[in-house]
Amino acid sequence: MNKTIGIIGLGRCGMPTAKQFIRNGYTVYGYARRPEVIEEFKKAGGQHVISPMEVATHAPTVIVMVLDDAQVIDVISGEKGILQTASSGATVICMSTINRDNLLAMHSACQAKGVNLIDSPFTGGPARVEKGTLTLIVAAPQDILDPMRTVLEVVGQITYAGPEPGMGQAIKHCNQLLVTTIHAATIELIMLARKTGVDPKLVCDVVGSGIGGNDYFRLLSKGILENTTSPGGMGQLWKDVNIAVTSARTHNLPLLVVTSAAQYFNMAISQGMGDQDSAKLMEVLEGMTEK
Repeated sequence: MNKTIGIIGLGRCGMPTAKQFIRNGYTVYGYARRPEVIEEFKKAGGQHVISPMEVATHAPTVIVMVLDDAQVIDVISGEKGILQTASSGATVICMSTINRDNLLAMHSACQAKGVNLIDSPFTGGPARVEKGTLTLIVAAPQDILDPMRTVLEVVGQITYAGPEPGMGQAIKHCNQLLVTTIHAATIELIMLARKTGVDPKLVCDVVGSGIGGNDYFRLLSKGILENTTSPGGMGQLWKDVNIAVTSARTHNLPLLVVTSAAQYFNMAISQGMGDQDSAKLMEVLEGMTEK
């Protein structure tokens, strides 16, 4: 088995993914732009190269974990993208959450070059990468998926979404609808607790232990109340919530809750908070309500 892999996008989840593969004996080629990220990757034992096409030169399997649609398109099919050098039979695993139409466009571009594409967004967050317990939402024909199972299982457990690329994205969009609406409800819950004079931590402990509690609520409320890292970045969730809204509009669905939740994230981005932790969304509501 070839234990060489490429990873493009060494961010919140990409870096721990790279480290997990290194721990599992893989030679990992990666590409990033920020000097501090490159340095951390090298210190972990990664091999940094100067472009996505250079990653594909060294690695027959490349995982894409960049932020958004434009970045996925660029690193796969751009001037210095994977498809410039990937050999026939190589595999691209798209773990980014993007619009379904763009995933299908990248699938077609890969097919034209004889390159396989596996649609594999995930849920679970950085902490579960390190445990190898991500939920991987995988869509690809079985003959393409089966040789890659060992690779995917380094970071998570496969939930098979069927042979049609794009179905993984469709499931992830539903997941992110719930995540982002829980996020909006959490900041509103904390604000209501403050205004009614009860201890927000006590309220979150009660809610988190009850029927309405869930892992995301517990992690996010802790991030807000203790000023610690939450499971997601602001720019990531802003992108995801708007993908859910776009999908709803495509299917003529009046999804009022997620459409309203998106406004909080849109305001955060308009206020220059795109690079911040998503727990900082609380500050948007504070700015609207607190004197």
